[in-house]
Amino acid sequence: MARQLAMRVLEHRRHSRREPGTPHLSTEGVALARRVAGTIGRFDRVVTSPKHRAVETAEALGFRVDATIAELAEMPDDAGLPDDSLGRHTFAEYVRGIARSRAMANYARRQADLMRRELERLPEDGRLLLISHAGVIEFGAASACPKEARTWGDPLAPLEGVRLSLRRGSWVRGEVLRLHE
Repeated sequence: MARQLAMRVLEHRRHSRREPGTPHLSTEGVALARRVAGTIGRFDRVVTSPKHRAVETAEALGFRVDATIAELAEMPDDAGLPDDSLGRHTFAEYVRGIARSRAMANYARRQADLMRRELERLPEDGRLLLISHAGVIEFGAASACPKEARTWGDPLAPLEGVRLSLRRGSWVRGEVLRLHE
């Protein structure tokens, strides 16, 4: 019988719904996170952006935040997409943008490298939860798994995300995680 090689698994999710005009989750956002908590599973490490809505999402999901990383909250101007347009891009558009723009490719690669570094901190078969923001997740996933990402459609809604698997330092599988409310 062939031995299965161990994989580390990353779930990178967008924060839950927030109160308009504030950095905090709304009552509906907390309730959504609590509903998702029953389906999300266990994680060996939980890392978020330092923004309140990301940390509050992890807590509403029932997790203690092990670390915050500023780069999970940053969308630099040189990434190639203005903040106000992020919600309108499909995953396929992120993949195409990375192929056409050095600035987008560099930013996306930095996000994928950050995901890999955090995941490699875990033991084999370890599971990592990252919580960050629209655009950040799509760029990183499009860089890590471009073939799969082309088929994932619309950008992520609150608490949706991607699941990526890493084996021996290489991304071997990716899938989008949609909520069906």
